[in-house]
Amino acid sequence: MSSMKKYAFLLGSHSLLSYLEILNMAKVEKITTGEHYRIGDDILVIEMKADKDRLQKLQDLLGGTIKIIEIVDEYHGTIFQLNRILTPEKLIEDYFAQTKSKVNFGFSVYSTSHLVYAEINWLRNFAYQLKRKFKPDFSIRYVDEKNFELSSVMVTNNRLVETGAEIVLIKQEMDFMIGKTITVQDFRAYVKRDMEKPSPNAKSGMLPPKLAQMIVNLTRDTDHKQVYDPFCGSGVLLQEAMLVGLSVLGSDVAAHAVISTRENLEWLVKTYNVAAQKEGKPKIKTINAEEQIKQLDATKSKWAKANTESTFVAAEPYLGPPQRSTLLINNAKTIAEELEELYVGFFENMAKNYSKINRIGFVLPVLKTNEGLLYMNVIEKIEKLGYARKEFLPAEESKKEALATHRGSLLYSRPDQHVLREIFVFDRVK
Repeated sequence: MSSMKKYAFLLGSHSLLSYLEILNMAKVEKITTGEHYRIGDDILVIEMKADKDRLQKLQDLLGGTIKIIEIVDEYHGTIFQLNRILTPEKLIEDYFAQTKSKVNFGFSVYSTSHLVYAEINWLRNFAYQLKRKFKPDFSIRYVDEKNFELSSVMVTNNRLVETGAEIVLIKQEMDFMIGKTITVQDFRAYVKRDMEKPSPNAKSGMLPPKLAQMIVNLTRDTDHKQVYDPFCGSGVLLQEAMLVGLSVLGSDVAAHAVISTRENLEWLVKTYNVAAQKEGKPKIKTINAEEQIKQLDATKSKWAKANTESTFVAAEPYLGPPQRSTLLINNAKTIAEELEELYVGFFENMAKNYSKINRIGFVLPVLKTNEGLLYMNVIEKIEKLGYARKEFLPAEESKKEALATHRGSLLYSRPDQHVLREIFVFDRVK
């Protein structure tokens, strides 16, 4: 049985979403956790009881975590004292994955303040000194990166986790944690799912696979076994749900979207399971596309198969026409009124025809206008229908977060986007 250990999670570009996703998935996966705290924007430090296989499963489940790092040593002082701790003997015993064949190792540093030139120079010299000390007895290679932030691509391509170690320093003023990377995000798999699927559908929006995974993971609970997406588009959210072991149902008002989703999910099952068999990994569930993906209007549908207590809804609906520039406020209000009618109609139908579904993860657009951000004016109407917003964070903590809104939601956007995503989780009031 594994004991409680300290781990550091390197968070993705939307670190608040990544942080909350980890906490929720630890509950869903029933992983025992202890104290946790964040260091800067990039790192979550958390105590967990989980062996390597469980950590790998958790990594595969999480859309917003780049690396999971096991903390091995800690000290108070300066970076120049690192050589007292990371001796060749210590590296062999506690850090390197193996020494029987070629060892690849590298350093990454995550700090609340940038390393100064003297620290960078010293650390690089220290790394090459280690390589020279090992050279007579081992086949060894040092993987250098000028800023000491090895990407998941570099860690994967150089096989650091399997052959040696990515040694990670986490610096907070004069407190240091030293760890070794246990898992990294499978960037190749995301690219494959995003770029190689047979039926992309730009008209229904470009939901990134990692974000789709995070929406599913922020919404679901331990008892949820099935997800229903009533605005399935090209099936991005459903494919991510399938990969985390959930049964899926999807619908869309547009016939071409239904066809796209069916083709994409059938392709996913086929390609994933062929690869899984070769690699000795568990296969994902097969799908009856015609039975599980239907053409339905989300404001009028009634589908008994979806209306179960173990089902939750996770959806990104139509967010309005693509925008290439900031909207004039009057134009934005016209778009918002049309969209608000769709969203309220959807929740009215959920309240009427899906009484057993108690949890809904939902994305609303936020429009950039010449007078600032325009939010959808639907929250009070949704609450009157019997749905309450789930609090992601306590109110005081929420005020400190740039991507947490006054409405109890989380924001997701890229700098060049003129439509932001506002993520909510709603619970049916019992």
